[in-house]
Amino acid sequence: MAFDPFTLMMIAVLAIMVIFMIRNSRKQKSARDELVSKVVKGANVMTTSGIFGTILSIDEDENEILLESAPGTKLRLHRQAIASVIEKTPAVKASTAKASAAKASPTKKPTA
Repeated sequence: MAFDPFTLMMIAVLAIMVIFMIRNSRKQKSARDELVSKVVKGANVMTTSGIFGTILSIDEDENEILLESAPGTKLRLHRQAIASVIEKTPAVKASTAKASAAKASPTKKPTA
């Protein structure tokens, strides 16, 4: 039984698509697992709706998180509403320190 070149090419394309789908699925699972491991009490997070806050408590049984978005403002969210954990890097801290220093010491303007 001989296959024509078109059929062989279609089978090859299908096999490549399946390989890429499996690879993408594994990447998404590892990213999800990494996010779940970072979601702990005290972590700064961003929700899927763009709200930033700090995790106050996690209820494993109910899959709920108590999030403080502003001092005294607490939100009860489903655990899957957490989009990412915000980690402050040294570069971000340095740039905010420079911006604060620039605001604190205004430059002298030349007089005419």
